[in-house]
Amino acid sequence: MYRYVSSELGFRTPALINSIKIFVRDFSDVPSISVSRLNTEEISQALEIHSLSWQQSKDSTKLIKEFTFTNFKQTFVFMGSVSQVADQMQHFPKWVQKGNKVTVEMTTQDCRGISVKDILLAYTMESIANDVESQTVENVCDTIKVQTNQLLNNWNSNFTKTEELFQGFQKNIVQL
Repeated sequence: MYRYVSSELGFRTPALINSIKIFVRDFSDVPSISVSRLNTEEISQALEIHSLSWQQSKDSTKLIKEFTFTNFKQTFVFMGSVSQVADQMQHFPKWVQKGNKVTVEMTTQDCRGISVKDILLAYTMESIANDVESQTVENVCDTIKVQTNQLLNNWNSNFTKTEELFQGFQKNIVQL
């Protein structure tokens, strides 16, 4: 029964959701989160739950993405804004910037692979990138004001929506 639902929704069991779910109130809470290395399936599900377009490295130890901005100023504003959040999280990406492009690799050294901290930072980076693209950047020293409460509420609600969807499918199958 779960396997049928899994092919429809992309997950095998509610336990998979629970293995990647963390609720975060503030970025400063992140350093205290104990982490474990996510397997390939957990990484894929976390990326899907949060609608993230990141790639896994072949050995599933890194998340990788290239961000392309309209201009050099936007690139620096993105990096400066992400740096502020990464500092709060005490979780830092490896990145290479050239012109209007930033290539990012993330891994969690404590577990020698991808953890939920990487997924959260990837989610935050995508949000910041969208904000940078939608605003006029005047100076490379500008930063985007990250709406922490809104961003983390959206992060947390993605898990809740996914769980509700899964429970709805389970009820429908039981009724059959």
